[in-house]
Amino acid sequence: MISDEKIYESALSTFANEAHAVAELANTVDRECYVKAVRMIAECKGRIITTGCGTSGACAKKVSQVFNCVDRASQFLNPADAPHGDYGMIRPDDIIIIISKSGKSAEMINLIPVAKARGGKIIAVTENPDSPIVKESDLSLILHTGPEACPYQCLSTTSVTAVFALFDAVSIGCMLYNGIDKNYFKLVHPAGGVGAMLAEEG
Repeated sequence: MISDEKIYESALSTFANEAHAVAELANTVDRECYVKAVRMIAECKGRIITTGCGTSGACAKKVSQVFNCVDRASQFLNPADAPHGDYGMIRPDDIIIIISKSGKSAEMINLIPVAKARGGKIIAVTENPDSPIVKESDLSLILHTGPEACPYQCLSTTSVTAVFALFDAVSIGCMLYNGIDKNYFKLVHPAGGVGAMLAEEG
C-alpha cells in the first residue's frame, strides 16, 4: 500500500506526462500530412470509418462520435466482426481511419486489402512509421508521444490522450473548412447543455 502523498505524486506525474505529449503534437505531427488529412475528411463523399483494437478501438469510437458531430458521417468498424461480414459496410469514397500504436495488429493489416478492393481510402494513425499499415495506407499521421504515463508501459495512457487531441483538431479543422456554424449545431445538437446554451442564444 502506498501513501496519499505517493498517490498524488503519481497523479501529477500523469498530468505532466500527458500535457507534454499533447503540447509536442505541434512539433511532431507533419504539417503537410495533417492538412491533407483534414482536406480528405472534410471533402469525403462517403463515410469516415474508424477502427482499432483494444484501447485504440475505444479511441476510434470516440473519434467517430466527434466526426458525426461536425457533419462527417462516421461509423466504427469492430475489427473482430469485420472479417465475419462487416467488411461489407465499406463503400467506394469511404475513408477508413486505422488507429494502431504499433501499426502491426493483424486485424488492421488484413483489413487494408479488403478496404482498397471495396474502393476505400486508408489513413493510418500510428507511432511506427515503418509499420505495415503505413506502407499500405494512402496517408499516414505519425505520432511521437514518448513514454506512457503508466510506470510499467503497459497501459495506453499518454498515447491515447494524444490521439484524442489530434482528432479534436482534425474535427475542428473539418468544421471550419466546411463552414459549419452554430445554426448547424442548433439543428443536430438540440439536447443537453449545448442545446440549452444555443436555445438561450436564440
